[in-house]
Amino acid sequence: MPFRLLYFLVLLLLSCSKKEDFSEVQVIGHAGMGLEMPNSIFHDNSMEAIELALTIPGSNGVEIDVQMDLNGRLWLFHDELLNEETNGINCISSNTSEYLKTLRYSSLKQEKLAELCQIPFHNFEDKSFFLDLKTWNKCAESSVSAEDFKAALLAINLPNKCNIILSDPSWIPFFIDEFNVYFASDDFQNAKIILTEEPMIKGLIIRSAAINKLQANEIIAQNKKIYLFEIRSPKGVKSALQKRPSGIISDDLRAAISAVSN
Repeated sequence: MPFRLLYFLVLLLLSCSKKEDFSEVQVIGHAGMGLEMPNSIFHDNSMEAIELALTIPGSNGVEIDVQMDLNGRLWLFHDELLNEETNGINCISSNTSEYLKTLRYSSLKQEKLAELCQIPFHNFEDKSFFLDLKTWNKCAESSVSAEDFKAALLAINLPNKCNIILSDPSWIPFFIDEFNVYFASDDFQNAKIILTEEPMIKGLIIRSAAINKLQANEIIAQNKKIYLFEIRSPKGVKSALQKRPSGIISDDLRAAISAVSN
């Protein structure tokens, strides 16, 4: 075999075996250690799940779901109704703070519902926080007050690395001047329109299955960030990383950290 051909084959073999570097991709825990993950030891959005996600080596932060109660206090809860996941009834937005303080999740450890103000942000200054604001009150079949929600957030004095996720475009003007706002959408083309209309938006939050690598690059080329979510398996983690996003919001935090580190 000619030497040049042998040399070429060796180079080809080395290039094929070289591991991809994903170290620039942030790994964020979805609702703490994962949303509705049966293998998670803590319920999603519980204080226990959030603190565990923030202390795991390699974790860059957490995404959490935030809802406002009748008294203007902010709670960490994902679903529209309390009935299925807790020992409570109706909606966060239709209940008082005193009532919500008595509730626990219907999980093995029966964690208490947590308030946003309980998170010790000062202990995690190197972490990123993404607050997914829930704007709809299912019990009243109406949107909650954007102005009241904003006032409640400002009262907590959130750190600079706190980001706001909005899926309702009408809420963007209320928050864009004082918060790092990300737009969440399942429709890439619609998201592009919103990003054009609201140039101060920091980036896009979108399901991994709803976007490809070229589309992700298109967003990043506009000096925006893009975070992918609904990533529930090692295969899903690998697929998301191949799209080279700014970060992934993973339901399997440990698998995502392992994939980025190896």
